[in-house]
Amino acid sequence: MHPTPRTIALLISLIAPSALAVDPAEPRMFTFENDRIGAPPASFEFARTGGGAEGKWTVELERGGKNHVLLQSSADKTDYRFPVAVVKNASFHDVTLTVRARPLAGVVDQGFGLVWRYRNADNYYITRCNALEDNCTIYHVINGSRRPFQNHSVRVAGNVWHTLKMEARGNHFVVWFDDQKVLDARDDSFQSGQVGLWTKADSVIEFNDFTIAP
Repeated sequence: MHPTPRTIALLISLIAPSALAVDPAEPRMFTFENDRIGAPPASFEFARTGGGAEGKWTVELERGGKNHVLLQSSADKTDYRFPVAVVKNASFHDVTLTVRARPLAGVVDQGFGLVWRYRNADNYYITRCNALEDNCTIYHVINGSRRPFQNHSVRVAGNVWHTLKMEARGNHFVVWFDDQKVLDARDDSFQSGQVGLWTKADSVIEFNDFTIAP
């Protein structure tokens, strides 16, 4: 007598309960400690909005420290150039993103940001803070055109670690910079997509502790 599918499922649940206990909605943090120095992190894919050179995203040792970080080191000065690193094989609607970032260099810009509802290199949301402009802004990028819909002045020091957090619930987006609420906006351009990290022009930026909480 052959076991029924229900019996098989019951046996699997008894033999390997840990395999069934994995919650795909659990928060996920990227610390890059298990990624190889000098290489792109395996869980990410890369793109560029605008012109100029592609970004250079590699895992390196933190400047002046021992921690692994994700570094965007290409210093191409093309102004309308936005290197993007997004997490592979994951799409979200409602999500909370947090990252620590340190602007190291840049003459045109020292901007770092969080990307969500990313469809491709020309269509996504971005919130970014800029150490040369001392502000945080939220944008949508539609067909390659970046358009701001809220801005807030705030001190963004260079060569200092900052924490940027974004919460998306429906069409409502709230952004915190170093635990200070700086942006609160609504937009209906995109409903779901990938999440990731962003820089602008010649911004050389270190990232760490990138957390995704669905």
